Formats: sequence, C-alpha cells, structure tokens
Amino acid sequence: MPWKLTSLFTPLMLTCSLAMAADIAADTVAKVATCNSCHAAENQQASKAPSLAGQQQQYLKKQLLQFQLGERGAVAEDNSGQVMAAMAKPLSVDDIEQLSSYFSALPVVAPAVQQADIALLDKGRRIYIGSCGACHGNKARGNLELKAPALTMLSQDYLLQQLQHFQNGVRGSSSTDKPGRQMAMMSRTLSEADKQAVVAYLVAGL
Repeated sequence: MPWKLTSLFTPLMLTCSLAMAADIAADTVAKVATCNSCHAAENQQASKAPSLAGQQQQYLKKQLLQFQLGERGAVAEDNSGQVMAAMAKPLSVDDIEQLSSYFSALPVVAPAVQQADIALLDKGRRIYIGSCGACHGNKARGNLELKAPALTMLSQDYLLQQLQHFQNGVRGSSSTDKPGRQMAMMSRTLSEADKQAVVAYLVAGL
C-alpha cells in the first residue's frame, strides 16, 4: 500500500484506530477522543487543526511539551495555539507518550490533491528544493535527526497559516526552540507569492 493514503481509506483508518485504542488505557481513549474532536479528518476543515495521523512521534511529543511550557500558544494572535496550550497543560508524561505513540502509528491520510498551474508548481518545487528539502526531506516526510516534521499530511490552509505564524513571530520566537527559530528565519526569506507556490507544490502530492 502506498505511503500516502486518500480519504478512500478512512474506514480502514477507523478500524485501525479502534483496534489500537483497545490496547491503551481507558483514560487515554477518552483523551484520544478529545483530540479527534478537532484533529480527526472529518473535523479539520471546521477546526483548522492539522492532521496528526502518521506524524513522527518525536515531533508530536515535542509540540505537546512546547504547548505545556509556553513555547507555543503564548502569543495573543495564536488563538488555536492558546486552545492547544490549555488542552496540553494537564497531560502527564505518560499521557504524552501514549497519545504521540497512538497518533504516529495511524496510517497517513493525505489531503486531497490540489490542482495548480504548472508554472506555480515548478516555482514551488524549486523553492522547496532550495529552502525546505534539506530539513524536511525530498518527499517532505520529515527528518527525525533535524527535528523536522513530515508535511505531506498537512492541509494548504494549515501550512500557509504556520508559515505566516513563523514570519510574524507567533511561532519560533522562544529562545529554547532552536528548530522553531530556524523555521522563522527561513520563512522570512519567502514572499507571499513564494509561500503560495511552495504550499501548492506540497499539497499537489510532490
């Protein structure tokens, strides 16, 4: 089965999800359901939350810890980040371990392929290769050693929003978040047209 899965495999994902939920603690099952109220595929458009299925466990753990520590979600302009910070605050070390393990093991459901102008996609490809691929990988599947997440399961709106947040200092401004500061620096080299192009390339399926 290909690494990328479409929404046609949502029933399979649900089956896997229920089977895995049976192997985790009952209270963690409830926390999974809370996460899915925003992050499940059918809720992402309304909530503007990213897909978590198939994301690196290390990255998911890091983000939950950053929300707990105020490295993310502490800026007034980051409404969704503030919600996540409140959700992450009461999580224990075991909660974070189980939740990150659970979501990272789910099969990836890639967003619907977006049609775009060939010239725009070529521009996005060149920007990605020159500015993004060294950290996120030539297929945007992430790099554990560099703490760079996979990008291929993320929606166009979410990718654009996060690039904007890095540019504006909503993300990547904490002195203890080295990967975030690197992303902030990189994002500021991109014009609005550049961001549109590279995101179009990512959601077109590379």
